[in-house]
Amino acid sequence: MRVATGRRTIAVGSGLLLGTAVLALLTVSLLGFAAGTAAAGDRSAAVLPSERTIDADPGEAVTVDVVMQSDGGYGGEGVESVTLVARYNPEYLEITDVERGPWLEQGAETEVRAERALAHDDGTAVLEQRRDPVADGATGNAELATLTIAVAEDAPPSEAAISFEESRVELLRGTPIPVFDTNATVSIDGGGDEAPPFDHPDPDELETTAVDDEATDGAPLSGTESATEDESTETDGAENGSGETERDDGDAVPRLPAPITAAIVGGTALVVAVRSRRSAGARAGSERN
Repeated sequence: MRVATGRRTIAVGSGLLLGTAVLALLTVSLLGFAAGTAAAGDRSAAVLPSERTIDADPGEAVTVDVVMQSDGGYGGEGVESVTLVARYNPEYLEITDVERGPWLEQGAETEVRAERALAHDDGTAVLEQRRDPVADGATGNAELATLTIAVAEDAPPSEAAISFEESRVELLRGTPIPVFDTNATVSIDGGGDEAPPFDHPDPDELETTAVDDEATDGAPLSGTESATEDESTETDGAENGSGETERDDGDAVPRLPAPITAAIVGGTALVVAVRSRRSAGARAGSERN
């Protein structure tokens, strides 16, 4: 009777564990499906100034280079377009010019179409760039744009920020990826209190005009190579620093989050352990009989 009771307990426990494992596997499958449909949703771009703090006096004009880093999406999918949105308090600063850099020119040869808007009253400057033709898109680390900034003549000693948090980066077929940004801060007349916040409009509502000038003379930053079409098909996870496997046919191999991976491994181990105990119990019962 004791042996039978023990067997029923083990069987019930095994069923619960197996059910939990099946549920975990189903969850993982759904997550994998979502990752596949989202394509490069797990990839990102970083937009930041070459100098986080720029010293300037009232009435002075300074320039700030904005750089970007992105490995694009899975399967070698590069960036198709970038919209840089710079926001500031117009009572302290004014972006008088924005010139595009060579970031989108990386990769297969292409033309870069650019449009911009300088809306000083709204404290916003926008630079839209897109590849034509898109080809495989662009990836890498290089200069994205150069901003010319004028400090108001009556600006008090302060810290005036320029935010890039509304910037957008899109892969092939217009798929957006997360953008991580860092503010540029203009330290006016030795610095002081932070400039007060300003109510900015939706940047999509601003009218842009075509930019006909050439890209700046800036080159990709050191350690970054502009891959050709042939080179892009040979790039693997070790070369792009992602640590992830990429297929030449563009299919994604999504990397599961660590907690889910740990849960699957732990659950599998428990199931194996219970099965071993159950087999041992069955053998012991047979020997008694």
